Amino acid sequence: MNKNLTTSVVASLLLATSSNLYSQDFSGITVSSSSITTTEKNATYSTEIYTKEDIENSKSKDIYDFLNSQSSVNIAPSYGNTFSQKIDLRGYGIGDGYQNIVIMVNGRRLNNIDMSSQLLSSIPIESVEKIEIIKGSGSVEFGDNANAGAINIITNGKNSNYIKTYFGNDGLKNSTLSLGYNSENFIINGYLDYRSEDGSRYQSNGQTNNSYNRNKKLDFTYFINDDLEFKLERNYSNMNIKYGGSLTLAQYLSNPNQSTSTFTEQYFSSYVTTISSKYYMSKDYTLDISYSDEDKISRFSSGWTSDYDYNSFSSKISVNKNNNNVVLGIDGFQGDREGSFDITTKDNLGLFISSKISLDKDTSLSIGGRVEKVEYTYNPNIGTTLNDDLELYAFDLGVNHSIDDSSSIFANYNKSFQSPDIDRFFTNGTFNSFIKPAKVNNYNIGYSNFKNNNKLKLTLFYADLKDEIYYYSTGNWLTSYNTNIDKSHKYGLELFDKYQVNNNLYTSINYSYIVAKIDEENDGAGAYNGKDLPGVSNHNITLNLGYDYNNLKTVVSHTYRSETFAANDFENNFSQKQNSYNSTDLNFAYNYRDFEFFVKVQNVLDKRNGLWINDNSIYPINFERTYYAGVKYKF
Repeated sequence: MNKNLTTSVVASLLLATSSNLYSQDFSGITVSSSSITTTEKNATYSTEIYTKEDIENSKSKDIYDFLNSQSSVNIAPSYGNTFSQKIDLRGYGIGDGYQNIVIMVNGRRLNNIDMSSQLLSSIPIESVEKIEIIKGSGSVEFGDNANAGAINIITNGKNSNYIKTYFGNDGLKNSTLSLGYNSENFIINGYLDYRSEDGSRYQSNGQTNNSYNRNKKLDFTYFINDDLEFKLERNYSNMNIKYGGSLTLAQYLSNPNQSTSTFTEQYFSSYVTTISSKYYMSKDYTLDISYSDEDKISRFSSGWTSDYDYNSFSSKISVNKNNNNVVLGIDGFQGDREGSFDITTKDNLGLFISSKISLDKDTSLSIGGRVEKVEYTYNPNIGTTLNDDLELYAFDLGVNHSIDDSSSIFANYNKSFQSPDIDRFFTNGTFNSFIKPAKVNNYNIGYSNFKNNNKLKLTLFYADLKDEIYYYSTGNWLTSYNTNIDKSHKYGLELFDKYQVNNNLYTSINYSYIVAKIDEENDGAGAYNGKDLPGVSNHNITLNLGYDYNNLKTVVSHTYRSETFAANDFENNFSQKQNSYNSTDLNFAYNYRDFEFFVKVQNVLDKRNGLWINDNSIYPINFERTYYAGVKYKF
């Protein structure tokens, strides 16, 4: 592997992007999230892969929009905050599911040390090359939080040169400038992305929930020689949003645009510097090293401010001999949060080994293990400094067998863990106690069939959980606290099929059936035993139909999630349930020379959707028909 091959890969990606959007070959898509690169067909674990073509085809405004409308991931604004949304995969609940997923961008963790969800709004969707979702696995390489799996977002190797802008209802405006240049020895990229919106909710005084989001990035890759490459990347994001409070059922039904309470206003800023290097020591040995520093601020209009300082590093040696692979790695994440009354830290240090062994030409075995130490320090302005530490373990064993050239089967066992975040130790702002980490045994079996015009994937999964972390509500916030569900389990079925009918027409379906049960929970004195975990829909489906004719591309998609219990309804006895979610989207794009003209209508049928937290505590989401139209010019 050398710079010539790397440059060749970049050139191939650019060529593929410019070709017919619907003529892709499904049989050779690779999974690059893991240190051991494989194809979807040969993976020993469950995967869900979306390419640049899939992302561009959707005409999504941001990554949250894409994941919600195209994938098996469940997305909902966090109590109305569309910039920092809640994320659920495989039935961990829309409330806290995001804490059971590791989300990476080019290998850098986006997970926070507290109960803030991953800030995907800091990554413009136009910069994304591929999104890879690893389900029920990933704990060996990614460590803490990978109970449901991992999502890796991979951005462009070399940016395309273009200007893009669009406008929509509710004062929506977006402008993006992307620049990329490469020579024999280096690649340099830069982009500017700005989006603002007047908002769709308003108060009686006429004030609306306006917002803006600005992202900038500059990265430089230098090929020192055929064997050594170096990369420096700098990201800057700042955003401001106002979001409304919850509504009663009567208010939601009469007018979901209203906000009966004062808007919450929040400001984010994030500066990230990443330095990485790859050294091809020989044809069989590769060394990867990376370091990231992030300074982040979250500030509310109430005056509450949190300053975050995150430092992460990873180093791994990969060995590839005779189709057998071994990776030995060490990684760490050091996080500090300085609040108004304390400084709290959480430091993770992990060591892992992962391998893939070819038993014969049709069968491969993967095996790996990880040990991770987690240390906490709570340092209040007044009071005693407290410390605690944990030592946690992960394990993964998988096998894949190719039945023939197009189909394969796999089986996988994965042991994962989730250490508590630093907010889990507090009750009403007062330190409570250190609680137990969650531990999960994941079991997956699956079948895949890949042909030039069709991709079919079927997976059955079961997860056995111990000490799942959740918030126990007594009905009074002064006495409620964070604790553990002693025993619980989840199981389900996942089906994905994308069929290329001809060069002009394709269809796809992504369906998951999920059951999440509480087996034993002592804090509720047995009231939760045998109940469904709230916020988990049994049936989740996304459908797509795309047609391409004479440079005109049309896609219609529909997302459905069945009704479930409200996010806080652990006893399954609230009078109101979370309504089913429905949204039909339609977009058109027309290419003329270097111009692309596009328009998208979301929620075409004007369905009313909301997020139920409690009875008469509803946050409207995607509750009206919206639209935007724009143009993209490549140069």
